[in-house]
Amino acid sequence: MPVSSWTRRDSRWNPATFGRPSRCGGARLGFITRPGRPRLRRSLTGAVADQPTAEQLRELTGLIERLARDPSPLFNLPEEDRVRLINAAGDLFNPDPEERRQYFRARKRAERRAKVAHDEDVKIETGIRQLRAKPVYTTPNVFPPEGFAQLDAGTNGVFRDLSEPHHCYVCKKEFVEVHHFYDQLCPPCAAFNFAKRTETADLSGRVALLTGGRVKIGYQAGIKLLRAGASLIVSTRFPRDAAARYAQEADFDAWGDRLEIYGLDLRHTPSVEAFADYLFETRVRLDFIINNACQTVRRPPEFYAHMLENEQATALPADTSALLPALARMDVVSADAHLFPEGVLDQDLQQVDLRER
Repeated sequence: MPVSSWTRRDSRWNPATFGRPSRCGGARLGFITRPGRPRLRRSLTGAVADQPTAEQLRELTGLIERLARDPSPLFNLPEEDRVRLINAAGDLFNPDPEERRQYFRARKRAERRAKVAHDEDVKIETGIRQLRAKPVYTTPNVFPPEGFAQLDAGTNGVFRDLSEPHHCYVCKKEFVEVHHFYDQLCPPCAAFNFAKRTETADLSGRVALLTGGRVKIGYQAGIKLLRAGASLIVSTRFPRDAAARYAQEADFDAWGDRLEIYGLDLRHTPSVEAFADYLFETRVRLDFIINNACQTVRRPPEFYAHMLENEQATALPADTSALLPALARMDVVSADAHLFPEGVLDQDLQQVDLRER
């Protein structure tokens, strides 16, 4: 039986006698690997500058194919060079099991990194990612600037595909086509939510209660209700800071008289009951309640220290004080102040938290 057809499972193959078998007919040409020859070690983390180019690899492939059809040019090489060439080809074609596993693991990791990088490039171009990157988040239903040219995002928006399916944040179905604005929603859910994002209605005469309306989605909901014509009651633990935020909106004069802000900590049950009794006594109607307030991460007092001076102030601007029918005082306990550096705020103008998650 020719050596080229032998395998390691063949009982007639003896590595001590013949060395490593070759699938390329090396025994016929006198290129059998001798026992004890050190194998070439694979480097799976080589620098990019050291890697051969695709053109070089194509040229090498063509040369090997020519030698496979006609190996006679190899006889012109010295024996040492012939053995080196065949051994290198054998190491490439038939690595040992551990090297093979390392190779495929490295290739899978590289493919995975490429997919993640591609998907991140697609997501970073969506509108919601662009808004998050801005230092100040634009409130909804804001009036467009002069000279603004409106475009139909549904027809002019660019839709790109992900390298692998993602699960929709809303309906949990898989999707690969990314909406021009939302990066975590499938096209149907994204289209529905994008339409609702700018949708409005006439809420004149309606009264709404919004808990946790100082920052982020609570503040966005409050602004949208006010611009739709509703009268809004906002509760927050930091009423003065909330009043200052609402008062800085460009169209504050159009709806400021319909906004009231109350200091309320929903963790204190007696305060909640007293606030509910107050609303029953002073309001003739309450059309809807938005229960937005939610403290998912407990913060120490130092996290809010940058707002305490303002909350304890006695003098406020007229437009701000008009929003605060009643105020509650807060006591502060100092601890771990170094984890909350003074004057370092995030894009929501909240204290930066340096604690480990």
